[in-house]
Amino acid sequence: MMRRGLLIVTLLMMAGFAAACSPGFIKEVPVSADPMQSSSAQEQSTQQQPVQDQPVEEQSVEEQSAQDEAAQAQSAAPVFATQSNDEAAVTVEVTPLNLGGDAATLEFEVAFDTHSVDLSFDPAAISVLRDDAGGEYPAIAWEGGGPGGHHRSGVLRFQSPDQAGEFVEVVVQDVAGVPVRVFRWELAQ
Repeated sequence: MMRRGLLIVTLLMMAGFAAACSPGFIKEVPVSADPMQSSSAQEQSTQQQPVQDQPVEEQSVEEQSAQDEAAQAQSAAPVFATQSNDEAAVTVEVTPLNLGGDAATLEFEVAFDTHSVDLSFDPAAISVLRDDAGGEYPAIAWEGGGPGGHHRSGVLRFQSPDQAGEFVEVVVQDVAGVPVRVFRWELAQ
């Protein structure tokens, strides 16, 4: 009985390995719901299953080139880390989504988490973007969870600063009695 189980597992592993090594082909190995079926019957049914060719989609040279360029651009774009502030029983995490580019708006993913404070405020109304020249840009949109609750997340959008500088800061004001929480990213890397 145990030998049959080992044989079934071995056959399944070999079939999975073969499928993984040859992506253009799929081979089906039937598995009997009846554990008493003999291993020779399983081997015979496995041998009778045809190997089916699956069409492999070919890409044009232009499509492949466009994908390669997009992957290079994405890997060349700087990655800015998530920053976190944990004060007065509220954790605020801010992650830049498109810093370092030339977008008309800058976007930041923001998460507010707590177990004791009500999060009934408008994140756009209490947030500003500040650049190294001292310019302040109020948030122009919040797309995310509505007021209340203990866990909120969404995307804050700001107008991009007029000129690229050395750093930008997202300033979040008056959350749970903390006057200012500052999240800063250096742009000159």
